[in-house]
Amino acid sequence: MHLKTQQVSVGNLEIGMYVSRLDVPWVKTPFPIQGFYITKQDEIDLLDQYCNHVYIDTILSKVDSSALKSVKSQPGQDKIDPKTQRLMNEKARMKSRVENYKVTTSIKKELKTAEKVFNNVTSTISQAMSQIENGEPIQINQIEKSIRKMVDSVIRNPDALVWMCRIRQENAHLFESSIRASVWGLVFARHLGLSRKDLNDVGAALILSAIGKSKLPRELHIGELEEREQEEYKQHIEKTLEELEYMGAVNGQIKFIISNFCERNNGSGYPRGLIGNRIPFLARVAGLADYYEQMINPRPGIEPMTPVEAVADLYHNRGILFQKEMIEAFIQAIGIYPTGSLVELSDHSIGIVLEQKEKSRLRPKVALVRNTYGIDLEQSKIIDLSETPNDENGAPLEVLQSLPSSAIEIDTDVLTDKLFGFKWFGLAS
Repeated sequence: MHLKTQQVSVGNLEIGMYVSRLDVPWVKTPFPIQGFYITKQDEIDLLDQYCNHVYIDTILSKVDSSALKSVKSQPGQDKIDPKTQRLMNEKARMKSRVENYKVTTSIKKELKTAEKVFNNVTSTISQAMSQIENGEPIQINQIEKSIRKMVDSVIRNPDALVWMCRIRQENAHLFESSIRASVWGLVFARHLGLSRKDLNDVGAALILSAIGKSKLPRELHIGELEEREQEEYKQHIEKTLEELEYMGAVNGQIKFIISNFCERNNGSGYPRGLIGNRIPFLARVAGLADYYEQMINPRPGIEPMTPVEAVADLYHNRGILFQKEMIEAFIQAIGIYPTGSLVELSDHSIGIVLEQKEKSRLRPKVALVRNTYGIDLEQSKIIDLSETPNDENGAPLEVLQSLPSSAIEIDTDVLTDKLFGFKWFGLAS
């Protein structure tokens, strides 16, 4: 007997199926109508955020009903709790799209491209902000083109754009904060092995998130906010989405990430207070990257954390603000001492991190800028701590602590020229 309606696990849905009913009320989901065809994978991913199973109309579906796997036909599946089922679905999807990215260029070579990429995206976003301020439509295709170039650079060698973030972090412009967050998001997504499309969407979402923030009063971008100000600040998501709706050319997944990247694992986020796996996976990736950026480069009037302090904060919040596995993966992606961070070594010399090796994250390659006697060096000395060098007394040299970027004055233009052999012709701050 051919059933018209069949109950199917979200993990078994296919493009072409007709969804006639959900296991939750329609009004609690973003789906506008009661019944629709699945036309793309994004819709299955979206269903997975709200449902464990749905009901398929086998007559209207455009796929062979005999291929459908009913939830009830799988012994014991009804005993799996919803959270576990969502995790199983997520892992299955992730396994099918994991990429194995390799570093294909040296940081010295990639930096020449990364400089152009960083300038390009900075100029593009700056122009977009001016257009928004003047009530003009922005050229979303130019933004997407710039982001694709960022993705390409991060895939080849993630350290190059991270270095760019370091030498431009003195610039307090709002859109540059979103660019830095985008770089962290791309480095994280690359580490997770996500597809180029996912990298593009995460990068775009984090950069475009600055649009709504730019529409907030200036005082909301300075110092700690009072409770009333915090509620007003949260409107940046709605303002961003309104602007993107006006542009009309941004894909649904980017808007979906922006809608949810401020949600937190324990429900303390906004705008809807979602919990755990109810937060879309790519929004969790973007949210973690943005949170890290806000710790090391906060708004004016707030003391920035060193990278080590920020990592310690993340570690403390495992299973609270973000899932334990997500935080551990993020730390693996960026390292304890990210490229460009300032560190003090055990002999009290000071250097800037040039490169991290995956198997020796605590022992990076460092360019010394101040010696053990507190004297600034005219010519930087490169030390690879993974090779376990010794100090003047024969003791193993290692990182003693991470320092804030303001600990000492470094002419990063000159340093970049000396280390990598080219002049930095960045945009004026």
